[in-house]
Amino acid sequence: MRVSSPLPHSRPSHGTASLELADASQDGTSAEGGGRERRSTIEFHGDTLSPKNWSLQGEHEHQLGQCVEKTQSKMTSVVDVCPPQPAGLFPRLRTPVSTVRTSTSLSSHPGAGPVWNLGRLNHVAVAVPDLEKARAFYKNVLGAEVGEPVPLPEHGVSVVFVNLGNTKMELLHPLGSDSPIAGFLKKNKAGGMHHVCIEVDNINVAVMDLKEKKIRVLSEEAKIGAHGKPVIFLHPSDCGGVLVELEQA
Repeated sequence: MRVSSPLPHSRPSHGTASLELADASQDGTSAEGGGRERRSTIEFHGDTLSPKNWSLQGEHEHQLGQCVEKTQSKMTSVVDVCPPQPAGLFPRLRTPVSTVRTSTSLSSHPGAGPVWNLGRLNHVAVAVPDLEKARAFYKNVLGAEVGEPVPLPEHGVSVVFVNLGNTKMELLHPLGSDSPIAGFLKKNKAGGMHHVCIEVDNINVAVMDLKEKKIRVLSEEAKIGAHGKPVIFLHPSDCGGVLVELEQA
């Protein structure tokens, strides 16, 4: 069986939509080979495919009646896989015809829980063995806007921010004997990327939610960071090998 007038994909707001079908004659002679071609029309009225809204006209009426299924609310497809037919009767009808179906959109916020949102990338932090040398490179060689060193004793680092327009780089250098950056530089003597910092709109709720999801944090509570805002670090083993800092936006 072939469809000579395919049903429009869009749902009609009024009027009718017709699907014309043709196949070989009942004795199995191919229509293309000169045999009698039998034609039928399925006519749809309105915007749903409920049985009351369609009618069959022509010689396929009994078989095609089994091939039109009712949809839920939208016009999606007409012909579905038909039940097996006797040999020699509508041989092409036994080939399944794909059906387009609508799917229900999932909620963008599945489930209930604490409400917080991830924001923009605040900065990428790079540990450097020589802070002044690194500062001069970004300022004098690359021509970037580079700030002054800022000591952060609570975090054991001195930092310099490099403004890149859409985000920043944070140059980190050890400060004090217990600096976590000192240990990093022992393993990476030339320096390298240390962490990424992402803003959140509610850091306290975010920390509570992440702890419930078994994401470890490196301090019991958020501390004030270089921007004067609360920050907290997430364990790299729980973040794909990346040390992630969250900062209150």
